[in-house]
Amino acid sequence: MIEKIQWSDEYLLNIPEIDEQHKKLLSYANNLYEIVVGSKEEFKNKMTNVLKDLTEYTQYHFENEEKFMADNDYYGIDVHKLAHDGFILEVKKQINQINDEDVESAEKFYIFVTKWVLTHIAKADKVWANFIKEKK
Repeated sequence: MIEKIQWSDEYLLNIPEIDEQHKKLLSYANNLYEIVVGSKEEFKNKMTNVLKDLTEYTQYHFENEEKFMADNDYYGIDVHKLAHDGFILEVKKQINQINDEDVESAEKFYIFVTKWVLTHIAKADKVWANFIKEKK
């Protein structure tokens, strides 16, 4: 059985705008969790909207984060953007494999999304956040 991801302050970058976006991104992921562990009827009725909301917010967040890095002359923005782009491609691929009957694929997708996001925040995002803090 999958478990719902809880926000932890260990993921804070101490950049309020980005930290709030990360929290919101995880809340969208947890909306997916609620659908996956809920009833079959709810899964059928809400899955499409949950996936749409999650992907749209992810793209919004990535664009915002990349703009923030560019505005602060972060040297590794190109590599960071490649990671974002790769994630978006994988998300689209996995979403195409989920239909309104396929709870197992949705569970795997939830696990993939939450692991990727948390690892990305803890590693890659911490690097650019530290760079920006040291510049100031």
